[in-house]
Amino acid sequence: MKNIQDLQFKNEIIPLFDSVCNEYARDVLFQLLTTPPGDLKEIVFRQDILKAMIGHSVLLQPFAYARLEFDEVYGYIRHVEERGEHWAGSSMKSYLLFRRKKRHRERGMLALLFIFFSKLYHCYFSQLDLDRFPEEFKAQLTMLQQWFADFEVTKNQAIARQRNFSVGEIAKLVQLLQKKIRNGEAAGFWQALFLFEAYLSIARGIVKQKFVFPEFSTEGVQLEGFYHPLLKNPVQNSLDIRQNVVLITGPNMSGKSTLLKSVGLCVYLGHLGLAVPAEQCRMPFFDVVFISINLQDDLGAGYSHFMTEIQNLKTVVEEARTGKRCFAVFDELFRGTNAEDALAISLATVKGLMQFSQSHFFISTHLHQLKDCLREQVSFSDIGTYYIECLLSEDKPVFTYSIKEGWSSLRIGQILFDQVGLNQLLQDDAALPGQTLY
Repeated sequence: MKNIQDLQFKNEIIPLFDSVCNEYARDVLFQLLTTPPGDLKEIVFRQDILKAMIGHSVLLQPFAYARLEFDEVYGYIRHVEERGEHWAGSSMKSYLLFRRKKRHRERGMLALLFIFFSKLYHCYFSQLDLDRFPEEFKAQLTMLQQWFADFEVTKNQAIARQRNFSVGEIAKLVQLLQKKIRNGEAAGFWQALFLFEAYLSIARGIVKQKFVFPEFSTEGVQLEGFYHPLLKNPVQNSLDIRQNVVLITGPNMSGKSTLLKSVGLCVYLGHLGLAVPAEQCRMPFFDVVFISINLQDDLGAGYSHFMTEIQNLKTVVEEARTGKRCFAVFDELFRGTNAEDALAISLATVKGLMQFSQSHFFISTHLHQLKDCLREQVSFSDIGTYYIECLLSEDKPVFTYSIKEGWSSLRIGQILFDQVGLNQLLQDDAALPGQTLY
């Protein structure tokens, strides 16, 4: 199970990996980036494909083709499929010989096809070391290379550029194309090509963003130099989490939500088989990834903000109780209810979540009183406590966005309230213009 809407993944993160040249490859890319593998073996499989692509410098060179160019070739092959096989052998030659416009169009489309295929072959496949890829993916690459070999793309693109195709050559090539359409090879070619281009797009994004591949271990979450990739000059933080419950405190605007998004993003990208925005990363394999940040009232379901928090927590706890290893983020948990209730149920939540030792729960809280309540009932060595550093300089908050061990005791609400002049504006003797105070 996954719940990652609050990472703004579709609008903010997927574009970092999207450099594909056609919508079919983009559909495959979207599927790869929204469908986590079901087990660690599949994650490693994806990692190995991407690592092999990154290891081929030729694949990382700038290369793109025009969408119109692709549409013409793809449309032509679909046209050959739709018109069937009523052209065959000598009948096709005769048909083309006496129909100059048809012959000219067929020759032109084949020229476009082989020029396009030649580009793909030489930029993608001619210099691949297939043994560097996992066996299952290697089979796909072998099939793609065989397709280009069967069509003799280098020879035929030279013919297309130099003297064009004779009627006999046109007939022979169209018949070969019809055969591959009939036996399913054409469909397999496009499917394998789109998958290859989707993986290549991801690999190029990883190199451009300078992400690193995570390692998977049986316990603990270790992140060194992690950050959110959309920040222009991000502060890089490090965490070495052994406890299964982590509490994060800090004043408003200190960066708690961004930090939680960064951690959640590293975990989710890692579980997609991708590299992550960090210098080093190690984590367990999680069955459940659940990110709850910036909640809104669920008007459609009739839920208030608080009820949405309750339902989200219940969903995760039910999964954890089945023995699944869960990773969950709850930002400002229970801020949708009054402080007294929030304190009581936060205490119950932290104590209850501690029993799920294989899972990891990251919770930010605005409840300063929770520290004293927890101190009376649990050992702080059994939970992780961190805060986002904020300093005061001449009574003005200075946000460092750095994470430190411990609790934050800084409250800047009253300071900001006074700095914007609200204390003065709300004084009893602050008369409105033209108004006399009695």
